[in-house]
Amino acid sequence: MNWHSYLQSRTRSPEFLWRMVIWILAAGIGLGYVAERIWQPHQSVRAPASIEIPEELSDEPSSDELAKSGRWGQLWWGLPKRLYRYDHFGAVGLAAFTGSCWLIFLWHAMQTPKLGSRAFWAMLLALPLGVLSIWPTVFFDYWLEQRWNLTASPNLIPGLRYFVLSVGAREELAKLACVLPLMPILLSMRSELTAMIVSSCVGLGFAMEENVNYFASTSGTSTVGRFLMANPFHITLTGLGGLMLYRVFRNPQGWAPHALGILGMLIIAHGLYDAFIVLPALAEYSLFGTIAFALVVYQFFRELRDLRTKKGDTVSLSANFLCGLSLMLAVTFVYLSATAGLSTAFDSLVNDVLGLAVMVYLFLREMPETMVTV
Repeated sequence: MNWHSYLQSRTRSPEFLWRMVIWILAAGIGLGYVAERIWQPHQSVRAPASIEIPEELSDEPSSDELAKSGRWGQLWWGLPKRLYRYDHFGAVGLAAFTGSCWLIFLWHAMQTPKLGSRAFWAMLLALPLGVLSIWPTVFFDYWLEQRWNLTASPNLIPGLRYFVLSVGAREELAKLACVLPLMPILLSMRSELTAMIVSSCVGLGFAMEENVNYFASTSGTSTVGRFLMANPFHITLTGLGGLMLYRVFRNPQGWAPHALGILGMLIIAHGLYDAFIVLPALAEYSLFGTIAFALVVYQFFRELRDLRTKKGDTVSLSANFLCGLSLMLAVTFVYLSATAGLSTAFDSLVNDVLGLAVMVYLFLREMPETMVTV
């Protein structure tokens, strides 16, 4: 049996995959113990970083002041130095690592184009474009607040209006705007699969940039949730939106009306997902937010299965996902052990894994070569 046949067989064996996961997690626990012994005695107590957009410690007007006075040009050009500040190297490292796990998954899902191919370089170019999409997203947050009075509210109707018309709309439209520069390349390759995966990388870049602040403000304890929820949500939303754009450019008359409906559903799904998490009036119905997430993921994997060729991958996508997931857990455990201690790392990750086990099931169930039949 050659290596191709061996890997094709073994990475589709549940017994092999769970053994792989256990060994990776065991290695993470061992390294976490070492990390605690080396770094924990030298840790000083630090206040958690704020997730607010940092303002320059100078006499320059704040972003709020610029928006209220209508100085939109000054606000636009002043945002990057306030947004792209990477002072928390641990959070940056975690965001880069978790993003890399999903990038490898997407590269594999595209049926592993060669490293020097246009498709591969388009994926890499899409990541910084996704990071860049944070800029117009935040700008339009200020603009919508001043022009349409769309502000965050704990009340049901204003809160829903904010999450759908502000959060959902500006984030999805900003990401799709950053897909547009890639569209000439995607159209020249004439592949819907490539268009969807490259667009997904824009969503991944957006999520990676968001994760830096989340990981810094939670000292890394939000890593599992962001890996299994926020990252794939942005990946799938932008992937489906980018595929819609590609189809519109290829066939405007046939796809334009349909595309508007898809875009509206993506925006609503995004807004409702956030609303069910944040709004107190919807707290007891939070399951509906998970349903919105699951429906978007299901539609993405449905498109993925239809667009991929039927040739068998050497390594299964399920193996890729489980390897990335277990590596993320191991690295996060080492990081938390070093910064907060072994017991805190155990408590945090065990609670997160148990709470998000259904998400792991969802991904394994929807993989193109799924080994889950129930």
